[in-house]
Amino acid sequence: MIKFKSAKVERWVVLMTVSLVGGIITKLPYLKDTYYSTLEVVTGTTKAQLGMLLTMYGLMNFVCYFPGGMLADKISPKKLIVFSCFGTGLVGFWYATLPGYVSLLLIHTLFGITTVFTFWASMVKITNNMGRADEQGKLFGFLEGGRGLVGTVVALGSVYVFSRFADEAGGLSGAIVFYSVMMMIAGVLVILFVRDPKIQGDNAEDVSTVSWSDFKKVIKIPRVWLCGFIVACNYGAVMLFGYLTPYFTEVYSMDNSSVALLGVFRAYALMLIGSLIGGLLADKLKSVIRFMEYGFIGMTVFSFLYLLIPVNRNLLWIVVVNFILHGLFLLAVKALYFAPIDEIHISKKLTGTASGIISIVGYSPEIYGYTAAGSILDKNPGIAGYRILFILTGVLSVIGLILVIILRIKNQKYVKQSNAC
Repeated sequence: MIKFKSAKVERWVVLMTVSLVGGIITKLPYLKDTYYSTLEVVTGTTKAQLGMLLTMYGLMNFVCYFPGGMLADKISPKKLIVFSCFGTGLVGFWYATLPGYVSLLLIHTLFGITTVFTFWASMVKITNNMGRADEQGKLFGFLEGGRGLVGTVVALGSVYVFSRFADEAGGLSGAIVFYSVMMMIAGVLVILFVRDPKIQGDNAEDVSTVSWSDFKKVIKIPRVWLCGFIVACNYGAVMLFGYLTPYFTEVYSMDNSSVALLGVFRAYALMLIGSLIGGLLADKLKSVIRFMEYGFIGMTVFSFLYLLIPVNRNLLWIVVVNFILHGLFLLAVKALYFAPIDEIHISKKLTGTASGIISIVGYSPEIYGYTAAGSILDKNPGIAGYRILFILTGVLSVIGLILVIILRIKNQKYVKQSNAC
C-alpha cells in the first residue's frame, strides 16, 4: 500500500476512501430508488416481487449484522472491505444480465453478505480506530456526510450512463455495470490507501487475542444495548421523515417540481450538512451522548410543531422551515450512531462486535417500519394519516431522549465504579 509521510494526511485519505466505498456499496441492492419502474418492466417482476427482493436483502442484513461485527474483530477489516468491494462488483455483473426472479432473489441474498456481513462493521471499526474518544463525532460525521456526497455523485453518473442507451434494458444493464465497475475501482483504492487499525495508547491490545469470552462480555454490557435502542428510535423517526415529501403534495398542494427539489435537498444536502455539524458539535461538547440529548430534544420539538401549524397554503414556508430544522436534528443524530462506542468504554479491539449489536437492534425498524407507515396512511387518508405519523415521530423522539439520559447516567456510574476500583 501507499505510505504517507504525514499520519494526519493518511488518516483523512483513509477516511475518504472508506466513505467512498460506503457511498457506493448500497446502490446496487437499492437500485429501485432510482430505477423502480424500469426495473419492474425490464425484469418482468411485479411490485410485490420487487418488494420481496428488498425484504430478502433486509432479512439477510438483520441476520448478518452481529456475526459480521464479530468477524471484523477477528479478521483484517481491510481484507474484509476489499472482499466486499470485489464481491459486490462481481454479483453486480451477474445482476447486469437481468436474470429471472429466482436469480434476483439469490443476488439480493448475496448482497446481504457482501454489503453487511463483510463490510458494515469493518467500516465502523476502521473509522473508530482512526481517532481518540474525543474525535469520534468528527470522524463519524465526516464518514456519513462523505457517504451521502459520494452516493449523490455516483447516482448521477449512473443516470448519465442510463441515458446513453437507446432502450431501457440496455440502459439499466449499463447503469448496473457502471456501479459494479465503481465497486472494483473502490476495491483497488482500499488496497492502495487503507491499512488495518493500529490500536495504540491506553487501549493497546493484540486483536488476535479476541476470544469468545470477549464477545460475551460485550453482549452483557447494557450500555451497548441502550445505544442500539437509541439508534432504533432515531432510525424509525428518519424513516417516517421520508413521508414528508407526499405530505407537501397532498396536504399543501405543492407542485411536483418543488416537492422533488425538497426531496433531493432532504436526501443529500440535509444529510451532508447535518452530519458535519453534528460531528463537530459532538466533539466540541466532548460528549457524543450529551449531543444526542440535544439532538433528541430538537427532534421532539420539531416533530410536534407539525401538529400545531395550521393547514394554510400561506403558511407553507413555516412548514418548510420546520422541515429543514427537523431534518438537521434527525440526520445529525443519525450520523453518530457508532460514535459513542469509545465513550461507553468499549475496547477498540471489540468495536466490530459492539457495532454489530447496535446495528441489529438499531436497524430493526426497517423490517416493519415502511409497511406500518404505509398501512397507517392507507387506513387514514389525507391529513389524518400524516398527523398519526407526526405523533409517532414525536413519541420515538421522546423515548430516544429518555434512553439517552439513562445511557448518560449509567455511563457516569460505570466511570465512578471503575475509578473507585
